[in-house]
Parts: sequence; structure tokens; C-alpha cells
Amino acid sequence: MKLLVATKKGAFTFTTKDRRKWELSGPVLFGNVIYHCVQDPRDPKRILIAGSAGHLGHTIYRSVNAGKAFKEVSKPPAFPKKETGGRVVEHTFWLQPGHASQPGVWYAGTSPQGLFRSEDHGDTWQEVEGFNNHPMRPKWCGDGEQGPPDGARLHSINIDPRDANHMYIGMSAGGVFESLDAGASWAPLNQGIAAEFLPSPDAEYGHDPHCVRIHPLNPDRVYQQNHCGIYRIDRPATRWTRIGDNMPKKIGDIGFGVVLHPRDIDTCWVFPMDGTQVWPRTSLT
Repeated sequence: MKLLVATKKGAFTFTTKDRRKWELSGPVLFGNVIYHCVQDPRDPKRILIAGSAGHLGHTIYRSVNAGKAFKEVSKPPAFPKKETGGRVVEHTFWLQPGHASQPGVWYAGTSPQGLFRSEDHGDTWQEVEGFNNHPMRPKWCGDGEQGPPDGARLHSINIDPRDANHMYIGMSAGGVFESLDAGASWAPLNQGIAAEFLPSPDAEYGHDPHCVRIHPLNPDRVYQQNHCGIYRIDRPATRWTRIGDNMPKKIGDIGFGVVLHPRDIDTCWVFPMDGTQVWPRTSLT
């Protein structure tokens, strides 16, 4: 078993044979702020790492020999230079292998919110224009008016294992969005989500999901850890249920990560945070 760990000091690897004794190796890309590192389940020798090296800017590195060596990709995600809106990718926050039927395809989510696709195992990246150039994108994303203090970002890219054209994304801020045509068109999926920081309690977009996961055993089951609670939805329903109300009251349901049980669709793990005025956020122990 191997765990890839992204930190502000580089990427580390933990390996174990019995889940009791772990061996640490690394860091690789020392000095880089690492946002995400992902091993390709379709070809485990391939690993992609999204990082940023200070004044050298953001980029993506990839390995074709299970992490023994990494090389910078030829063309990382970038908005067109001629774009009048002036968007510039600050960093790549999320990396997602594509569908099993598309072995060379990867997706990337950036800060500010942008969606990119690679068809050559992550070496070159192009915009998913159906999202990046959607006429509603500026309103969905807030364009700098809302989001985390260290930058709004697109994350939680989920590909339905039954259908390569069916996708979910999460945006902090913006909300959860769904595509049924491989990213050509998008629709918000945020009914039932609380948004204490928005003027309308039933806002269609502008929400702050922290992590969104579809269950591989039943992709109609979707979990979400939001800035305002823990939620679940069973498609084709369009309204989320706040299952975080079942959390102990003294802990609450504010948090960031969601981990799904690999064999039980009704079980997941979350990491509660102090959701009061403490900043940076601090995990509860």
C-alpha cells in the first residue's frame, strides 16, 4: 500500500505491507508547495504532481516509473494570453484521472476556477471551453468576489465510472456542478445546501463545497463536505440531505475532507474542524 502526501515542503510517500509499520520516503520536488499528487489507477507507474515553486510559478510534474523520477510537463494548464478578462492560473489544485475507457485522459482544476483536460497522460493541457467560457461562469465563480483567503479553486472532479460523459465538479466558491456531455454544458446542483454567507437561503450557486465524492460502488450516491455542513444525495434526486445534523452537537459538521468506505456505500469518514472564528482552520481532536 502506498500513500502520496502533498505538503508545502514537497511530496512524500508512505509505504506499508501490513498497515502497521510505515516507511517514509521523500521529499521529492523539495521546496515546492504541492497541492495534489495522484497515482493513475489505470497505469500505476504514472504519477502526476501539481505544485508551485515560488517565483517560478505553478506547474505539473509527472513520473512514468512509479515516482523514481519526475519531469515537468510540456504545457501546464493556462488561460489564453489574449483573454480580455485577464484570468491567470495561480496554481493547479486538483488532478483527476479520466475514465477507464480513456487511458490518456486527465482533468485538472485550477485557481482561479478553471477546468482543463489532457489527452496525453498529462503532458499538455487544454481548456474545457464548455466550462471556462460558459456565459454564466463569471456569476457562478464570483470572479474574485468570494472564496477562500488563499484563492478560489475548482476541485473534486468526479467522473462517473459508468459513463465518461457524466461529471461532477466542486468549486470553492461556486458550488457543485454537473455535466452530462463531457464538459460541453453544465448545470448547478446545489438545492438543499445551506449558505449562511449568502443573501438568499435558496441560492442556486455561490456555495462553498470543500470536497465532493461519488461512490464507486454506486455512483448515484454522492457525498459532500461543505462549508455549511455534511450532505448526501441519491440521484436522480436534485436536492441534498444534510446528514451532518447527526454529528455530535459539540463537534458540529464543519470540515474539509470526505473519505468513502470502499465496500459500504453507507459509511464515510470526515475530519471535523473548528468552524467558529478560528483562522486558519484547526482540526478537532
